[in-house]
Amino acid sequence: MFNKNLNHHVGEFIFSYRVIHRFFVFITILSCFSNSNDLRADNKKPVAQVVSANFDQGDIKLSIQLLRPFDWKTTRFVSKKTFPGNAPPWLPGPPPRTRHQLTWAGGGMFEWFQYDFIELGNYQFTDDFTVRTELFGSRVNVGVFNPITNTLLYDGLEYVPFLPVPTLKVHVSNDMKEWNEVKNIENLKRDSDNGDAFSFTIKRAVSRAEYISVDVTYE
Repeated sequence: MFNKNLNHHVGEFIFSYRVIHRFFVFITILSCFSNSNDLRADNKKPVAQVVSANFDQGDIKLSIQLLRPFDWKTTRFVSKKTFPGNAPPWLPGPPPRTRHQLTWAGGGMFEWFQYDFIELGNYQFTDDFTVRTELFGSRVNVGVFNPITNTLLYDGLEYVPFLPVPTLKVHVSNDMKEWNEVKNIENLKRDSDNGDAFSFTIKRAVSRAEYISVDVTYE
């Protein structure tokens, strides 16, 4: 099990007119896993928190939720909820799960992907946190963006931003003085169930207390 300590945004670096945001998440492998402080999405600075951590037979699986600034009026959104997709009957196993997606395109057009088809229509932002959409077929939906949770409520579903995958570097230490980089980061993927989050696995044979530092970098 785990106990974690969170350190917020630690710096901004400008290179070739690009702003690189870097911050660290510290995790301590101990005998318990305590709850972190509540993450407030209206914080002006980028922060991160560990939303889940599991240790199983030498594999440590972490899910890190980010809170980074973005313009919701230009960002693609995916639903937190997943739905069964359609797959050819000869494929083994259950059909893959899909998420509904909202994409704001140019010229006031938008795309709404559901299951395995796309509906098109027009959209208009009526205020800072509200969007009105009209599908080709005259169906009207209103979406409301929540700046506290960074979620968009649309047609009864909660949507989260689909932002670029960050770069992660993981270091481990026994004393928080000397750090060694872990090279084998595996299964890095989105964890949209937890918002703007990403999960990954590292292999560690932990026999005593150990600290893990996750260096998150994104533009």
